Amino acid sequence: MIHYYHNTDTLKMGITLRDLTLPDQGNMGIVAPQTRTDVLKNRHIFLKALNLTPSHYVQAHQTHSKHCVQVTQADGGRGFFDPSTAFDQTDALYTLEPDLLLAIFTADCVPLLFYDEESPLIGAIHSGWRGTVQNITQATFSTIFDRHPHLKPDTFHVQLGPSLSPLHFEVDKDVYEQFKGLNEASDCISYDSARKKWHIDNRRVVKNQCLKAGILEENIRLYPLDTYESPYGFSYRENHTPRRHLHFIWRK
Repeated sequence: MIHYYHNTDTLKMGITLRDLTLPDQGNMGIVAPQTRTDVLKNRHIFLKALNLTPSHYVQAHQTHSKHCVQVTQADGGRGFFDPSTAFDQTDALYTLEPDLLLAIFTADCVPLLFYDEESPLIGAIHSGWRGTVQNITQATFSTIFDRHPHLKPDTFHVQLGPSLSPLHFEVDKDVYEQFKGLNEASDCISYDSARKKWHIDNRRVVKNQCLKAGILEENIRLYPLDTYESPYGFSYRENHTPRRHLHFIWRK
């Protein structure tokens, strides 16, 4: 099942949701080798719905890094059939070239999709909590603006997708200490004295990091689905699932 945030002839972005009518419940990530056949079926169904082919598709091999890569036409097809051909140790992709679909995967982590209204640029970021404490979001935008000084953050639009809610992102002191050092997390942490645990709103931290990078608040949108609670979500926190959502953005 595809949920679109934006769906026109020139710009498409969205997420694939859990769907019991599809092979392996609509899983789009080749995490467990035994699911590869089902995942490829789902990926072909997905691309057919967008009238695209595997040659348009590009993904990263995500490792909770803050590494960002610029994608070109020569990269089309990377990771579609074989994850070993994806960009290694990379959690952010962007391109200024047309007709490429950038893909990232999550099962609780915060996904960001973004585009510029004044240029062809599109991009995607995977910000798990480790990526958030490394500030992959601001690192990615800084890389883009340093490499392409004609681009300006006030014309960028960001979509934050489904992720783990603060109710279910419950952590111990070691993780709390890493978030405590972030200025953008100061209003995103609460303490449960009964359980002696901290709760963190990772998506809100990421939004604050977008604001710090210069993205205008009115240009940031949130899709509030909780991957733990929703029947359409895949949640690693809930059951260590190997299944993944695909978050995508494509521009003609």
